[in-house]
Amino acid sequence: MKKAEEMYAFARKEKLGFNLTPLIGPWLQKKHFKLIEDALGRDEEVLVSFIARHHPEDRENFQQEQGESPEDFHERISNKQTGKVRYFSCKGFTAYGITNAGRLIFARWVPFNNDYKSIPLSNINTINPNTRIVWGSLRIESFREVFSIFWTKRVVFNIAKRLEDSKSDMQDGVMDGITTANRQKVTSNPMTSTEALKERKKALDEGLITQEEYDAYKEKFLK
Repeated sequence: MKKAEEMYAFARKEKLGFNLTPLIGPWLQKKHFKLIEDALGRDEEVLVSFIARHHPEDRENFQQEQGESPEDFHERISNKQTGKVRYFSCKGFTAYGITNAGRLIFARWVPFNNDYKSIPLSNINTINPNTRIVWGSLRIESFREVFSIFWTKRVVFNIAKRLEDSKSDMQDGVMDGITTANRQKVTSNPMTSTEALKERKKALDEGLITQEEYDAYKEKFLK
């Protein structure tokens, strides 16, 4: 996806959030996505887009203190985060995009003061959902940024899965927008011999292979 309209349509179709701003919500959200559109490189495209409310954090509050064990550090952070993020404590609705260049871009348009940032997926070391009955938040920690994405519980889990899949794809060197589960499903169901024979017959009918080549493959198939 290269255009803001496409990113907005994808987020709505995949049920990855929406803008609740009365009357102008869709128009405003497309303005947010337009910032992402303008930030893309020449060959860069958005593979996954989503909409949520953004809650920035102070990075220094999430540093491990001297002498603090990793277990105590994670427990302290978890306690600090639990119940902290609320709808009205967030900065506002924001557009997010995961690109084929391995970046997470997030942007928020306001008159005369646009807010745009991007972080490499490789720099993200924490993707931590924290949900309640209806609402939820997803805390993301990188080397330079710590923030939470707030929306409904279902959307938060969906976003977390898309991010995890994208990080996994980037490590595998395959950024194609196909989720890991779907790629495994495809690779675990290869073309059967019968289907392959039908494909060869189709190729013969279209003149792409010779009769001799088709007969040789058919003989191999029948053995």
